[in-house]
Amino acid sequence: MRNFMRDAFRRLGFPWLTPHPSKISSETGYFQAKISDSDLYEMYKRNQMAHQIVFNVALDVLAGGFTVQTEEGIDDPKFDADIQRIYRKFIHQPLLKAYLQARLYGSSGILIGYNDSRGFDSPANPKNKISYLFSIPHDWVTERSPKEDQQGIIIPPELGHYELSSTSTTTRLDASRLVHIQPLSLEENFDGESALHCVFDALTVLKNMDWGTGQTMFRQGAGLTTITAGPDADQDDIDAITEAVGDINARTVITFPHGCEVQTHRPGALDPDTFYNVIVNQIAAGANIPVSILLGAQRGGVEASSKDRKDYADFLASIQRNDLTGPLTRLIKIFQDSGQLEKREFTIKWATPSIFLLDASQAKLYEARAELELARAKTETARYAYLQKLRRSMKEQEEVDPEKVEATLRAGGAGEEVEV
Repeated sequence: MRNFMRDAFRRLGFPWLTPHPSKISSETGYFQAKISDSDLYEMYKRNQMAHQIVFNVALDVLAGGFTVQTEEGIDDPKFDADIQRIYRKFIHQPLLKAYLQARLYGSSGILIGYNDSRGFDSPANPKNKISYLFSIPHDWVTERSPKEDQQGIIIPPELGHYELSSTSTTTRLDASRLVHIQPLSLEENFDGESALHCVFDALTVLKNMDWGTGQTMFRQGAGLTTITAGPDADQDDIDAITEAVGDINARTVITFPHGCEVQTHRPGALDPDTFYNVIVNQIAAGANIPVSILLGAQRGGVEASSKDRKDYADFLASIQRNDLTGPLTRLIKIFQDSGQLEKREFTIKWATPSIFLLDASQAKLYEARAELELARAKTETARYAYLQKLRRSMKEQEEVDPEKVEATLRAGGAGEEVEV
């Protein structure tokens, strides 16, 4: 039967084609029912938009910094300077790295390095001095468990401990030695949800589009070459032709058997721009980052609009309030408990994110201009009212001193009134 079909195809002028297998062993490029941590890591490391969503947001959200105020909202420069010193020395780098991991994997933890002789599994003495803070690598953590009592899990849930695992040992970290960071999500556990989960399928489509576009350019950029074997070619001849053109783009000279017909067809690939725009907009919507911010300033492109910058700044501000204010407050308080900072109540005031500084400055300028224009309008109104009053007074008097009237008009209503 196979020989019969082959002869039929040959008589009809078709080349013999090996069909592409309908099933392959690898699932690369397809939508996974379950997204593993290794899938997230690979997407973050190799996809430019995934990297932007995770890495750049983590940088931007802490880039503006913060100040510390009293509970009444009053600035205290000396107290703030002490906290900023501790923040730069101990907190900033571990907090940034931990939040970076939390965006990628859903949650993360910072180990508080107390200067004591107790094991990590023992409750810490908060009065001991803190020597370091350490962002715990995600692949070290095997379990994040809540506290339990005799009835079971405490409600509302509180973190009980982390379990870390290496090749030979398992280490338990007591919650008193941890600061847990978990972006706001619907998850009920302490594992959280990655910022890439809701856009993972769209990122996969984008990855496949990139691969397909590159392959089309490489294989068919100069046109699709087809070889029709001669009428007397057998399977061995066809196999030899197939082998000869296997790497056709890397060859400069190819010799075919007598009777072969070689043709080069014009490229017929679709313009990917429209399809890319659809996917990029879906990713931007899922990541809550405007497209102009997500793509960055491209050469010859339009700069991000004020609305896009404001939307992104509002997004960063919500992260600061909901995800980072709690962990940062706890980190400062543990340094207060250890005696390395003055112990007093405070509130954190986040600075305006740098992406919105230009618009904030423009707003202040417009406000100043509006106040100036309002003052000018009040002056003009007062001047007009005074001149009207002056004219009525002049009409009511039978005799008018011309010099005084002229002096009053030259003054334009400014200063004290000139009596007529």
